[in-house]
Amino acid sequence: MNIIKKLMVKNRVYLSRNAGDIRIFLHIGSPKAGSSALQSFMLSSRKSLERLGFYYPGHGIDKNGVSGGHGQLGGILREGDFEAAAALVNKWLSYARKKKLKLVLSSESFFNQAQALHTLLHEYLNLVPETIRVIAFVRAPIDYLMGNHNQGIKRHGETWRLSTHLAPVMRNGKPSLAGVPLLQWADAFGDDSCRFLTYQKPSADQPQIEVVFLEELGVPASEVSALLPERRITNRSYVRSALELKRILNTVLSKLPPEIGREIDWALQGYSDQHPEEDSLASQDIPEPLYQEINDMFLAAMEPVMQRFPSLDRDVLFPPQGKKKARTAEMRNPYRPLAYLEAQCPKELDIIKEEALSQYLSGRQGYAFLKLLDLLGLDFEEPSARTGLSARARGIIASSKMKEADRLRELGAYFEQQGLLDDALLLLQKALEARPGGGGIKKMQRRIADKKSVLEQVNSSDASCDDITAH
Repeated sequence: MNIIKKLMVKNRVYLSRNAGDIRIFLHIGSPKAGSSALQSFMLSSRKSLERLGFYYPGHGIDKNGVSGGHGQLGGILREGDFEAAAALVNKWLSYARKKKLKLVLSSESFFNQAQALHTLLHEYLNLVPETIRVIAFVRAPIDYLMGNHNQGIKRHGETWRLSTHLAPVMRNGKPSLAGVPLLQWADAFGDDSCRFLTYQKPSADQPQIEVVFLEELGVPASEVSALLPERRITNRSYVRSALELKRILNTVLSKLPPEIGREIDWALQGYSDQHPEEDSLASQDIPEPLYQEINDMFLAAMEPVMQRFPSLDRDVLFPPQGKKKARTAEMRNPYRPLAYLEAQCPKELDIIKEEALSQYLSGRQGYAFLKLLDLLGLDFEEPSARTGLSARARGIIASSKMKEADRLRELGAYFEQQGLLDDALLLLQKALEARPGGGGIKKMQRRIADKKSVLEQVNSSDASCDDITAH
């Protein structure tokens, strides 16, 4: 008998005797919907929660209160190691059984693993109806995309601008924003075992996510107020100035050890948390036609989920676009968070300066990179307005060993660099005719098409604004 069967037999005996004493709450996210705040609160309230009948296993947390919750379990399941996953869950359950507590687990890593978790826990469901409760907070797709853009720059070294990030969404969609994982959870665990709730951004007139979650656990209202933490934002989006600084720093950070990036991230997170007067990128920063197009696409895709789960608030998930706010120059000034880094991370910043200078002396150019040199106070020669082909491109075009597709691809890249997107697409189309299976050519073609689409959206939005101003 393998370990999973042994665990199931053991749990079957326990459950048959104590059907009402054990229950597993799975908080699965969704991503960018308050999970960090919730996990930080649950971790700091473990003793109080045990007094109320709930066991929340411990997990790590960083200096800004951010963690992946019980992501260890999600990671094991992704690797397909059900024996290790079963052993981990049974360790937690053993403690819960001993103390007669209900087990509470939380991780965004669960969100896309409905079938894996059902495979792991289905024996519990078969034996005791509604033994497991799945809880998810669902965020407005537009807000999720904004948060994902921010997170990509914060934690994953991206250098994209918002418009570049949003363009592929219209081409490829995003299953998680269309409710696909939610339907998978409902199909696997049953609608009655799932609670899908609308995530409300923190504000003075909205209940804290901790309150909503405690109510879902069944904590008496009289106990909730005593447990509540002071209102604060955990893992908030970077403010504009910090986001722009990190985006530019990422041009160099990708070449440095990851611990350098982590220190910079922690510091900029701290700066953002300490400057509530500075705002973050918001839906108002998306061109109006693009905003409407994205909202309409995901509204249509989410209809089956909202009809199946009326607890989801359509008006919150698909709001009208907010009005643009007046912003001071300080809110966009990257020198403010840079001064903070100089105080908090002087060693890391020196390493970044050394790497940036090394890359410049090796011939690196590019607008974002040169902007970084300027911010860091490093001397450089400004490039001429028009640049020719790179040495690499000249070599490819001149070489008799290269195929026609390679030459056309390099010329397409040059025209993209000059902003001649239609000409670049024409050259790449000819390159594909010469090499129909060229994956790199297709990827470049998609990138330029996305860039062109975004520029058209922005130009259309600007024209609309001009018309309004003229009238």
